[in-house]
Amino acid sequence: MQVYILDASGRPLMPTTRIGHIERLLNRGMARIVTKVPFTVQLKYATAGITQPLYGGTDSGRTNIGEAVVDNNGSVLYKAHVETRNKEVPKLMAARKQHRQASRRGERLRKKRRAVKCGTITEFPEGHMIPGCKKPVMIKDIINTESRFANRKRVTGWITPTVRQLVQTHLNMVHKICRILPITDWTIETNRFAFMKMDDGGIRGVDFQNGRLKNYKDSHEYIYSIQEGKCAYCNSSIEHYHHIVPRSKGGSDTPENLIGLCNLCHDKVHKGELSLENTGLKKKYAALSVLNQAIPYIIEGLVEMFGEENVHFCEGYETQMARDSLGIDKDHPEDAACIALLGSGITEVHNNVETCEIRQFRRHDRQHIKAQRERTYYLNGKAVCKNRHKRFEQKDDSLEEFRKKHPSDVKRLTVKKSVRYYNAADRLMPGTVFSCQGQRQVMSGQLTGGKYLRAVGDIKTNYPSSQCLVLKRNAGLVYL
Repeated sequence: MQVYILDASGRPLMPTTRIGHIERLLNRGMARIVTKVPFTVQLKYATAGITQPLYGGTDSGRTNIGEAVVDNNGSVLYKAHVETRNKEVPKLMAARKQHRQASRRGERLRKKRRAVKCGTITEFPEGHMIPGCKKPVMIKDIINTESRFANRKRVTGWITPTVRQLVQTHLNMVHKICRILPITDWTIETNRFAFMKMDDGGIRGVDFQNGRLKNYKDSHEYIYSIQEGKCAYCNSSIEHYHHIVPRSKGGSDTPENLIGLCNLCHDKVHKGELSLENTGLKKKYAALSVLNQAIPYIIEGLVEMFGEENVHFCEGYETQMARDSLGIDKDHPEDAACIALLGSGITEVHNNVETCEIRQFRRHDRQHIKAQRERTYYLNGKAVCKNRHKRFEQKDDSLEEFRKKHPSDVKRLTVKKSVRYYNAADRLMPGTVFSCQGQRQVMSGQLTGGKYLRAVGDIKTNYPSSQCLVLKRNAGLVYL
C-alpha cells in the first residue's frame, strides 16, 4: 500500500510503504490524514523536502483515460483508470439550445401579442430583409430584431465544447496527481488517425484527396446533387437535410445518414406520419476524431506545467512493443505505465500498486426547472390528447386533432395544466462523498426529494440522508 505524503506547507514528498511509521506519526499528532482515497497524510513538522525524479504517463482517450507514475527504479507508484463524462457534453449542449430557442420563441410571441393589442401588425408579402440574413425572411406579423448569429464571433484558438472539456479533463487529472507526487517529467502517447485508411486499407497517398466529397462544398451539396434538388418523397425542392439516425442518438453527418426533404415532409417524418428506413450511420471513430483535435491542446498544457524539455512523446506502436516486452496485459493504466517508462528511458517495471478508480461527475447544474409536465386532456378519467397544438416529435394527438376526430366530446374534456418541478439551489450533486455508519460512499443520486441517497456501485441500498455525513461535495474527478 502506497501512502502519499505532503510536507507542512502542502508540497508533495516521496510516497512510502512504511505503514507502521505513518501510524505512529498519526497517533503522536505529528501528521494528519488529508484523504483516505488515495491515502494521503500531511506532516506537521518541518522536513528537508528532498525528492527524486518521478515520471508520469497518460494513455489518452475520450471515455477511458489511463494514468501512471514511475520512479527511477521502474517501480509504479501510482495507477489510475479515469472514466470521463465527455459523451454527455453534446447532449447537454443540445438541451441548452432547446431551452434558448424556447425562450426566444416566447419573446417573439410576447411581441406578437403586444403588436396585436397596439394595432401595429405589419405584413411583408415579398418578405423582409432582416439584418444578418442572406435572403428575405417571410414575416407575417412583426419586424424581428437583428439575427443573433450575426453578433457571434469566435475568438482565435476556439475549439468545440466537447474538445475543450476533454482537454480540461486530461490536464485537471495531471494537476490532481501532481498534488500528491513530486513529478518532474510527463509522457503522453500521440496518435493521428487517418479515418479513410481505417475504412479502406488500400488507400495510399493522393487517394486521400479523392474522396466522394471531392468538388463538393459539404455533405449537403453532395446530397442535393444526388437527389437532383428534389425531396425524396414529393419531388418538391429540398428545404431540409434530415438525419436518418438523429444526432442526439449518435447519428453521423456523413451522406449515408442524410436525406433531402421539403419542410412539409420533414414535419411528417417527425410526427410519425411518414417513415424512413432506420439505416443511417452512427458516428464512426467519433472518439478518435475528438482526440485528434484535443491532443495538441493537451500537449500545450503539459508544456506549460513541466516545461518543454520535460514533456516527452511516444507512438501507439512503441507502447505496444514495450507492453509485449515486459509481459504486461493491455489495459489503460498498464498502457500508461508503459508510456511513463518510455519517457523515462527505464527498461524494467515493478508493478505492485493497486489501480485507483476515478469517475468524472458534473460539478455544476444551474438549471432551475427540473422537469415540466405537458398539458393533458382527460375524457372519463383517461388521457386522450396532449397540448393544444402538436409539439415537435409528439406522437399522441393534440387537442386540435382530437377536436377534428371527436367534435362532440370536446366539451366533456377535463384539463390538467402543465406543471413545472424545480431544483433546489443547495441540492447535493452526484459525486458527493458521504459517510454512513462509518463507510465511505460516493453519491450517484437521490430519492424521495433528497430523503435518501444512492451510492455508486450499490443500486439496492437507500441511505437515509439524516444518517449520512457529507465529507466532500462533488469535486468533478472523484476517487471511488
